[in-house]
Amino acid sequence: MIRKLLIPLLTLTVTLGGAFYSNSTVKASDNPEVSAKLVVQKFFDAMSEGSFAEATELVVDLRYPSKEKQIAKYEHYNSVSDFESMKIIDAHTENDSTVVVTFQGNVSGVESKNELYVKEFEDEWKLVLGDDDPATVAALNAPEFSTHAMVDYYSFTGFNYGRAHYTINSFSTQGNAVNLIGWQYASTDYHANVSYQVAQDSFIGWKTFGNDTSVYGNYTSAAGDRFTISLTGVPKGTDYHIRIVNWAPVSVDGAGNVYTN
Repeated sequence: MIRKLLIPLLTLTVTLGGAFYSNSTVKASDNPEVSAKLVVQKFFDAMSEGSFAEATELVVDLRYPSKEKQIAKYEHYNSVSDFESMKIIDAHTENDSTVVVTFQGNVSGVESKNELYVKEFEDEWKLVLGDDDPATVAALNAPEFSTHAMVDYYSFTGFNYGRAHYTINSFSTQGNAVNLIGWQYASTDYHANVSYQVAQDSFIGWKTFGNDTSVYGNYTSAAGDRFTISLTGVPKGTDYHIRIVNWAPVSVDGAGNVYTN
């Protein structure tokens, strides 16, 4: 009698770090944290490989109403961040449809630990990047993207209480102080009360640096009546904007110049 040898089939186990991805979606599973880490890793891989159209399919980005603008900005984010350096550290479930993924890596030239929110949308997991604040959308969707290394100019009209606004043009710095010379005016019955802070446009969203500096009082555009402040604690980098918040009970107008070294 000839005995037949039964050869067991080998089972291929694919781990997160060396997975081969056949498409750009991650379906919901019984383990949300595994799914969330998988989609984050797929996003990092797509960005590092320059597959920006694929990267946009893995996220819900609230900042860019135009797919073309989104892809162009992702190309820029890839030029200033090292996506190959990004390592997933942890993930924890916030609720039934949201997982927070922690990673370490070089974001906009700064080695740091950050969190990403991953949510389930119609049985698919996607990263949620940025915010849909009209001030953010306005600042990041100007007709042309420009960087000013030396001087930037800003102006605002009718800023209401408590809302954050961002200058449209971005600037870079070598890690020295960012200086503002400007004016602000509320009304003859109220003093303006405005805070200024440096914020960086990163692929995650806004990142603020240093403390915000409040300027109290009305100042005019006359040469001898402007205010001068210095914003410190800003590392060398690009894609910086000024974050402006009005704390007066009435609307405020203003303008100024930004100087960097």
